[in-house]
Amino acid sequence: MKNLHLLSYSIFQLFSYSAGDVEFLFYLFEGRNFDEVILLYDQMSPENKQNDSVNYVLGMTYYYRQELEKSAYHLSMVSESSAFYDNSVFFKSLCYAHLGEYPKSQAILENYSAATHNDSYDGLLTVKLAGLALLQRDFAAFDSHANNFGSGSFHYASSQNQLIDIRNSLGGFRSKSPFVAGALSAVLPGAGKVYAGQIGEGVAAFLTVGSLAAITAENWVKNGFLNWKTITFGTIGTIFYIGNIYGSVASVKVYRNQFNDNQNTAILLCIHLPVRAMFR
Repeated sequence: MKNLHLLSYSIFQLFSYSAGDVEFLFYLFEGRNFDEVILLYDQMSPENKQNDSVNYVLGMTYYYRQELEKSAYHLSMVSESSAFYDNSVFFKSLCYAHLGEYPKSQAILENYSAATHNDSYDGLLTVKLAGLALLQRDFAAFDSHANNFGSGSFHYASSQNQLIDIRNSLGGFRSKSPFVAGALSAVLPGAGKVYAGQIGEGVAAFLTVGSLAAITAENWVKNGFLNWKTITFGTIGTIFYIGNIYGSVASVKVYRNQFNDNQNTAILLCIHLPVRAMFR
């Protein structure tokens, strides 16, 4: 509702000195006609393109289109005197967070916090800065921000609890060793994958390598070491054995990366939803 009121106010202000295309830009944006917003913007005068409210609309248009670099650029053009400045800062910070530029996202919020005298968004700032600290695995910084968590607004109270849970999961995570996984699979094929949490793949590797080893041994006993069957199955078995070791090492790295990716996705959601809720 806040944004709708701001948009209505901006239309009133702009209508007094600009052509009707500015008013129509807001109309298109409110109707979520984002392609048309961009088309109309391209046809606007250079003067109107520098307008704070117009840049905010363009920034949010690109945000909804998930073109985050363009969104951040236009939101950066919104001046502190604009009624949309607070909105622009938080959404610009979100864009950089989703782009993986965590320090830049953090700097935007810290500069905003230092410069503004508006304490209306202190709780939201704390949640966002705590989330960015977790994304950078800076547990000390997160704990410092989390000390300021409280019941707060319903917009971000849930995010506070979820961030604490994620912090505990990250802090308690013990990365498995690729060396141990490889060594286990060298001794017992598939054991490294089981160690990495991939039980099904570990059993499959054991059965495959074990079966090839058994066939090779049987042909060796019956036909001798230099028999083509012994050599063929022995070669295939060796390839699978080496692949089983390499696969076990890779499985540990994949497990670690998947865990971190899942946690990062959850953190981004925790800092994204409150912004959407407060500035809808």
